[in-house]
Amino acid sequence: MSWSVTYILSQVLTVVEYGLLGLSYLAKRRVAVVILDIVSMLTGIVVFILLGADLGMAMSVVIFLANFYYLWDEKKQEGRKKKVYYKRDYVVLVVVLLAILVLTILTYDGPLSLLSVAATTLYEISIWQKSTMVYKFIGIPVSLCWMSYNGFVGSIFGVLCETVMLTTSIVGYVIEVKKRKKIYHRTNK
Repeated sequence: MSWSVTYILSQVLTVVEYGLLGLSYLAKRRVAVVILDIVSMLTGIVVFILLGADLGMAMSVVIFLANFYYLWDEKKQEGRKKKVYYKRDYVVLVVVLLAILVLTILTYDGPLSLLSVAATTLYEISIWQKSTMVYKFIGIPVSLCWMSYNGFVGSIFGVLCETVMLTTSIVGYVIEVKKRKKIYHRTNK
């Protein structure tokens, strides 16, 4: 790893990417989570291109594209108290998981590169669930995988920012649990 202009730019953009991602863990509405994630993933794609991390870039592209479906679905279900799963939701999940598999085969760069695959697969399952609580909970192992992958590709700020994301996802999850407990106690008095 050399401190070239490209590397420094990748690290600056990493901070931007993770700032947006951190906001997604604190967002209350799923639509806000998805919008923040779209912009974050776009930034992440550029970062991984600058770092020459093909598999990480491919996984970010999958997340980026899948998020447009989740955004469309969220708008379609706006106003409903309970989120409904349609056949198309299952089809999209299968297509996304197949895309992850194919891109993994095409861009495989050793066993440690599979950490980005694990993170992406967990992330996709978490956001597919249509629950901010599940998203925030699964964000914990996702952060651990991305933290390790960033170490593998030599992104110092990726590791540091992912440490903050781990903390943010834990805090976001705890806040969500407390909020649900408060609602449960109010309605069951």
